[in-house]
Amino acid sequence: MKKVLLLITACIFAIACGNSETSKGENTQTETEAKITEKAAAPAATESAATPCSFVAEAKIKEVLGLPADAPTQMRDVMRTYPTCFYEWESITFSTKKKIAGQEVSLDYPAEAAIILVKDATEKMFGISTKVYKDGVAIDGLGDMAIWGATMSQLTFLAKGTMIHLHVKVSGDAASNKEKAVALAALIIEKL
Repeated sequence: MKKVLLLITACIFAIACGNSETSKGENTQTETEAKITEKAAAPAATESAATPCSFVAEAKIKEVLGLPADAPTQMRDVMRTYPTCFYEWESITFSTKKKIAGQEVSLDYPAEAAIILVKDATEKMFGISTKVYKDGVAIDGLGDMAIWGATMSQLTFLAKGTMIHLHVKVSGDAASNKEKAVALAALIIEKL
């Protein structure tokens, strides 16, 4: 009986693993279809909202984040719940040390940033959004309100009726990421 159950479990597992594999072309097509569907579901929001990718020029972002001007940037401007701009620099990596199974391991990650735009935001919305910051630190002198979360490597601020979530992770040092996020936030506030 045990052998039969083990054999049935192995067959189910093999079938499940086989069904999850798709060709790269199919994945790309599915992702493209998802983006089209996502934009079709909210065309008015996409057309009326300013794109966060237009707030600060790519060259200025690289300058503020301390990245080489010639580093290739992968930039994605998407409309999810709110307009979002993702930046990634695969050629620029940083290392962080983590404990895995009792051993310290050094892991490399690509430099990244993201700008999420929430128009017509209120203090109440800001409070709800920043509840997830378990290690949140208030930042004075940046918009109406601002809070930095080192674990998420994200700065959320409210200025001129707009809330911005600004994710910056270009270093393994949280203090450096915070400093760069605050500098970038100041440039974004000028553009609001």
